[in-house]
Amino acid sequence: MQSVTVMFRAAKWKAILPAIFFVMQATAQINSPYSRYGLGDIYNARNVVSKAMGNVATAYSDYTSINFVNPASYSKLQLVTFDVSMEMELRTLMNADRTEQTQSNYLLFNYMAVGVPLAKDKKGMTKWGMSFGIRPYSRVGYNIREDDRLPGIDSTTAYYQGSGGGYRAFLGMGYRIGNFSIGANAGYLFGQKDISTERLLISDTTFYFSSLQDTRTSYNNFGFDGGFQYKIKLGKETVARIGANGFIGNTVNATQYKLRQTYLNNPSTGIDSIDVIQRTEEQKGTIEMPTGYTAAIAFEKEGKWMLSGEYESVSWSEFKFLDEPNVLANTELFRFGGYYVPAPNDAKKYFKRVTYRAGFYTGKDMIVIQGTQLPVWGATMGFSLPIKKYSAYSTQYSTVNMSMEFGRRGNDQVPMSERFFRLNVGLSLSDLWFQKRKFD
Repeated sequence: MQSVTVMFRAAKWKAILPAIFFVMQATAQINSPYSRYGLGDIYNARNVVSKAMGNVATAYSDYTSINFVNPASYSKLQLVTFDVSMEMELRTLMNADRTEQTQSNYLLFNYMAVGVPLAKDKKGMTKWGMSFGIRPYSRVGYNIREDDRLPGIDSTTAYYQGSGGGYRAFLGMGYRIGNFSIGANAGYLFGQKDISTERLLISDTTFYFSSLQDTRTSYNNFGFDGGFQYKIKLGKETVARIGANGFIGNTVNATQYKLRQTYLNNPSTGIDSIDVIQRTEEQKGTIEMPTGYTAAIAFEKEGKWMLSGEYESVSWSEFKFLDEPNVLANTELFRFGGYYVPAPNDAKKYFKRVTYRAGFYTGKDMIVIQGTQLPVWGATMGFSLPIKKYSAYSTQYSTVNMSMEFGRRGNDQVPMSERFFRLNVGLSLSDLWFQKRKFD
């Protein structure tokens, strides 16, 4: 893995805050100094279909896509569905006056999920569905260099590095009674966060040993989330769907390793420890996770078009990472989006069967810098391309799903902001599986 190097000139480093003036060089790796906080950058837990619609998901359900944000939607799965996706991101870091910037790009596993209909009602529609899979939860990645000059000592160079992230494996079920659906996910969160600080004192007259502070934390525990959806018929073919989902804060088990030492770089053997000030092996602790909820409404002509809006709130001020003071704030996000299919059953004109999607979102991130809670916004668009030619007798429905997202975190009132472009590509394969064959 190539490294990301960031140089800060004549700046004081405070809690991994970037300086106003900096020169950065970046290559294919996660590059976000803000991932130093909490468990890292919290990953957007949506499938490609939702990401193309401004990330709306709470009131959305589909016959052939797996919406693991709201498990109540599993009760609508008609076919066994396999859904997998990758994400490519181009991220640009900018100082406040936009005089200096750098870019990084990387390819990331997005999610993998399987959805299975378990039981149908008298009309042949699914009333009980299940899904399981795995998806990223958070990402940590930065490699920062700070050059400074200390009075009476000469020059100093500090390196701040972070890596790791979390994943969430889940198993959930959704059940429908009439127009009301309810569901729940059981999830297993696991991951690791590694952060280190190295400081080198450089003098022409005096020799100094270098110092290293290294902290590695691994964590894991079970958690739950749930939701509901309720469909209201508005006309012959149009419906309104309200939905909500949420999770209650829980305690995650953590194990931490700490090393504080002075050292000497040996060209032959690497790092030679000189004086170990602190070494803590497998210190047990806990991480307190936040509570959050989302409420949404959607208006839809099923299979033709949909418009949806939703509101999300997460109490990140409740977050506690072992014995570290919490510096996170509660988040709020507003999302809007929808889709349109010109002619879903047109067997002759392919692009009339393509699903076109668009949306946007805006709100507040959990990071607070110099008293300013970072604003975040994004605009999205995308489409689903059917793989097979339409047939009323086919039991297969497979699509290539794509989404594009452009947005920004931060503004000109903070030392550094992030501008990003994300491309998600996914494959959704649906078919009738586990069917008992009958012969005359």
